[in-house]
Amino acid sequence: MTRQSKRPLLIKTFICLIFIGIGLLGNLAKAEDNHILNQAYFEDKSNALDLEAVKKKTFTSYDGMLSEGYKPSTFWIRLKIPALDQEMALRVRPAYTEAVELFDPDTENSKRITGAKYPWRASDIPSYGHNFKLQADKQGREIYLKVKSSRSYLVALDLIPIGEYMNIDHTDQLLNTGYIIFTLALAIGLFGTWLSNREWVLGVFTLQQFIAFFHTFLIVGYARIFLDRYFDDQTINAASHGLIVTYPLIAIFANKLLLEDYGLKRSFQYVFNALLLISAGVITLMVFGYTGVSLNINAELVMATLVTCIPAAFFGIKKKNPEQDPALPIYALRAYYVFNLIMWSIAVLPLLGIVQGGEITLHSLLLYNMISGLLFFWLLQYRARSMLKNEIVKANAMKKQAENERFRREEQSKLMSMLTHEIRTPLSVLKLVVDRKVAGSDLEDFANRAVSNIDSIIDRCLQLDQLDFRVLKINKTDFNFRDLINSVLDDFEDRSRVDVHGNSDIWLVSDGDICRIIISNLIGNAFKYSEPLSNIYINFKETSQGKIRGIQFEVMNTVGGMGSPDPEHVFEKYYRNSSATKISGSGLGLFLVKELVGALHGDVTYSINNELIKFTVWIPA
Repeated sequence: MTRQSKRPLLIKTFICLIFIGIGLLGNLAKAEDNHILNQAYFEDKSNALDLEAVKKKTFTSYDGMLSEGYKPSTFWIRLKIPALDQEMALRVRPAYTEAVELFDPDTENSKRITGAKYPWRASDIPSYGHNFKLQADKQGREIYLKVKSSRSYLVALDLIPIGEYMNIDHTDQLLNTGYIIFTLALAIGLFGTWLSNREWVLGVFTLQQFIAFFHTFLIVGYARIFLDRYFDDQTINAASHGLIVTYPLIAIFANKLLLEDYGLKRSFQYVFNALLLISAGVITLMVFGYTGVSLNINAELVMATLVTCIPAAFFGIKKKNPEQDPALPIYALRAYYVFNLIMWSIAVLPLLGIVQGGEITLHSLLLYNMISGLLFFWLLQYRARSMLKNEIVKANAMKKQAENERFRREEQSKLMSMLTHEIRTPLSVLKLVVDRKVAGSDLEDFANRAVSNIDSIIDRCLQLDQLDFRVLKINKTDFNFRDLINSVLDDFEDRSRVDVHGNSDIWLVSDGDICRIIISNLIGNAFKYSEPLSNIYINFKETSQGKIRGIQFEVMNTVGGMGSPDPEHVFEKYYRNSSATKISGSGLGLFLVKELVGALHGDVTYSINNELIKFTVWIPA
C-alpha cells in the first residue's frame, strides 16, 4: 500500500477515534441512575420573587438539561424526588454556574448556597464542582433551586448516592486534569516551535493556546481550589470572564494573519476588522460591568467568526501568486475550519439556548480545546517545518546569488585589469604619432595597428557582454563557406601566409556573423602566436555527426617563440600563456570561440602534435 493510499484510511481512522473518544468521555462522568422524578423551571424576569411567590407560579417541565441561554433573569428549578432510603448527593453542573441556592423542606431553616462565586468548601461535599447533600426521607418531596448566573443558563442536575457521586467526581477530576495537562503541553509545544523561528502568526496562535489553557484551568473549577488562598472567588470568577472575552479577540486576529498568507481579499479583511472591533466592544462592555450582555455577544461573535472563516478560506483567497507559496496547504486549513464549526456548534448553540444541551455539551468546550488544539498544533508544526524548508531554500538561493555576484565582480575586475593593461600600449603609440604629427611614415602603420588592436579588444568585450547577458541571437542565412573564409582573410595584411584547402562548393545554413567571428579569432590567434613568416593552414570539409550534416574546419600553425597554450586552460576566459604578455591581447578570443561554437550547437577541440598547434571546429550545416 502506497503512502498516498494510506492517507485516506488514516484520516478516517482518526475521525472515528475522535467520535468514539467523545462518546466515551461523555459517558464516563454521567450518572448511571438519576433519581429525579420530574424537573421544571420558572423564569423570574424581575429577579425579585421569593420562594413563596415562586411556588404560586406555573413551572415548565423539561427533560435532560436546562438550556435557556444568556438571560438577565433568575431561574427557579423545581425537582420532584422520591422517598430516599439513604443520604444522596445532588450534583449541579457545569462548574462555572455562578450561584445555586437550595430550598429543601428537610433543612428549611438553613441557607445552603454554592457556585463559582462562592468558596469550593461551600458545597456539602468539598469538590471542584457544586453539590448538595439530601437527607434520607421516607416520603417523596419537592425541592427548589434558585439559579443566578451571568453566564449561560445551562444547568444539568443529577441525584445519586454519595458513593457513586464520589466515584464520578474522581473520574471528572481525572478527565479535567488530562484536559489541563494536554492544553498546557500543546501551548508549551507551540511556544518551543515559536522560539525556533519567532514567526508572527505562530506567536499569536501560541498566545491563543495559552489562553485556552488558563480558560480550561478556570472553567473546570480548579482555580477555586488551588488559588483560593491568594484570591477570593469573585476575583477568580471575574478573571474567567476576562479570558472568555479575550480569547475571540486573539483568535480573530490570529486567523486573519494566517489567511493573509494566502492573499486574503480586501472585502474579507474588512469583515475581520469589523469582528475585531466587535470583540474590542465586548471587552469594553465587560470592563464597565455588563457581564451578561458581553458574554452573550461574545458567544454569538464566536459563531460569527467561525462562519466567516469558512467562506474566507474557500472564496476569499486571491489567485495563487507564484512568488507567494503558503507553508500550509489551503485544503488543510479549510478542513480545519469546517471541523471547528462543527465542534463549536456543539458547544455554543446550547449556550445560546438555540438547541437543547446534552451530556456531551458539558464536555464540548474542553474537548474542543483538546482536539482542535491538537489538530491545529499539527497544522502549525507542519507550517513551521515548511517555512523552515522555504527559508533554507531562500538562504541557499541568496547564497548562490551572492556567489554569482562575487564571481561577476571578479570577472569585472579581471576585465578592467585586462583593458587597463592591453589598451595602454596602443594608446601610447597613438600619443607618439599625434605628438610627432608625421604622416606617411612607419609611425602611421604603428598607429593603424594600435587602432585595430583597440577596436579588436572592444569588439570582443561587446561579444562577451552579449554572451554574459544571454542576448545573443542566432540569425541563420545560406552562405558559401569558402567565400566566408576569403572574406575573413581580406582583413589580414599578410594573408599570403595562409594556405586554404577545401571544396569551394560547400554551402551551409548558419549564422554568418558568428561564424565569421569564430574563424577570425582562430586565424588571428594563429598569426599572433606562430613563428613570423611561417605558414598557417586552414582545411575544411563537409562531414556529419550522427545524422546531422555539418562543416568541419581546422586552423593550424607552428609553435612560436611564446610557446603553446595549456590544453586544460586554453578555452578559459582571460587565459593567456605566461610568455604571451609581451604582445597585445585580451585573453578572450579562444573563450569566445568556444562559447560561440556552443551557441551554434557545435564543438571545438585543441591539440598539439610535432610542434603543430591545431584547433578543430565542427558546426551543423
